[in-house]
Amino acid sequence: MIVWIFYKPPMKNTDFRDSQKKNKGISAIDFFCFEKIHYITSFIHPPESNMRSPAFLFLALFFLLPTDAFGSFEHRGPDARIEAMGGAGAALENPPFGPFYNPAAGNRSNGSSAGISYALPFGESSFDSFYGILQTGTLPFDRNGSASISWQHYGSSFYSESCTYATYSTKITGAVRAGASVGLLQRDSPGRGTESAIGINLGVLTTFSPLVKLGASVFNLNKPESGRGNESAPITAFAGASYKPAGNIIVSAAMEKPEKKETRLLTGGEVRILKFLSLRAGFATGPSTFSGGAGIMFKNVQGDISLVRHPELGTGSWYTMRVIF
Repeated sequence: MIVWIFYKPPMKNTDFRDSQKKNKGISAIDFFCFEKIHYITSFIHPPESNMRSPAFLFLALFFLLPTDAFGSFEHRGPDARIEAMGGAGAALENPPFGPFYNPAAGNRSNGSSAGISYALPFGESSFDSFYGILQTGTLPFDRNGSASISWQHYGSSFYSESCTYATYSTKITGAVRAGASVGLLQRDSPGRGTESAIGINLGVLTTFSPLVKLGASVFNLNKPESGRGNESAPITAFAGASYKPAGNIIVSAAMEKPEKKETRLLTGGEVRILKFLSLRAGFATGPSTFSGGAGIMFKNVQGDISLVRHPELGTGSWYTMRVIF
């Protein structure tokens, strides 16, 4: 694949189209890559700038190029509570957002919950994400089961991804729950229209003791393929543990292994300092990020906020609202 990267003012799209006509060796995918890089660099720097930042060019390649090395539909965490704890959510129940981190995480009680979330991971609206989920632990065919329907949208009008998942989990032994989710993955971009695929996620969650939980999950297990080039979404695996030494304290840690990337360590904790207020902090490697946040509870409604500091990209923010009924 040819990737066009400019460290001087980029030519206009019309000029690139003209050069594409003269050089038929440049494919539509190459033009698609140029369009996305040009869009991001133009958004961050004014058109008259004489230099393009290498860090943001790398970001464009890393997160948006639809190739096997940098695939679409990478795992993204939506919950401000978990993201404030370093993203270590593989071994937490955490209704209703648990299935985003482990499909086995469900409502252990016979209740229901719902939540919405907005994330601005890199401080720029081009990368913002919206999430919604409805989860229930009241199933007529399985008194130990939990089911949810969730939706997420990432990107802007120029390039976007959306996923809709149906998740089901149940107790398979006294201390072990297993869960699976099936989702419709869709990607929209200029010149390529809407491309779709079906994704499958699996998870297991074990209550090792009243104080300790162990969890593991795999996302995009079937490597769903989409697009004319049959581009596959990357597999991401998690394995983690959580420890609750006291009723108002939780410590959680997890290992994240994205396909074709290095393993990351995610760790964090939460302390409930007042009946209505919880404080959180976390740390993750690869790259090294620091996070923190707070949650405010009023009866059955909870609002959460988190900030994550990236060493090169700055500060991202997550905002979550949930209700348990």
